[in-house]
Amino acid sequence: MTDITPLLDDGGRRLMQAWLERDRGTIKALVRSDCVMMFGTAPPVLLDRSSFLAALDSGLVLAGFRSKEAAGRRHGRAAWFTGHVELELELGKHKWQGGFLVTDLWRKARLSRRWKLAERSLAPIEADENLSDAIRRLQLWR
Repeated sequence: MTDITPLLDDGGRRLMQAWLERDRGTIKALVRSDCVMMFGTAPPVLLDRSSFLAALDSGLVLAGFRSKEAAGRRHGRAAWFTGHVELELELGKHKWQGGFLVTDLWRKARLSRRWKLAERSLAPIEADENLSDAIRRLQLWR
């Protein structure tokens, strides 16, 4: 069986690069319309794809990232990817940087046969309730 880790790692890097450059078109191409992203704040907060895209204009800035160790595992038309990344995030006056565990669920589209992100979880080493509140305010459905 072929190791899927490099393929998923590449998709994750392209997504992070698009976030860094605020490239909405690339993000839309890589992320399923029903994707949700869990931010590991205290308490944790979810953003759907629309909220995440709107957050690009509302101050959720990725200022830098470095990928570290990673592992991927395929399950039929789905695959899990887990990796360690160093992130530099900004949200208003809040700076959020350091080591994060990223966990992705990728799904292979039936027609295009491309992998698209279905779920992402970013869990920092330290909890920050102020940041959790700031991210929660980005949710469009509230």
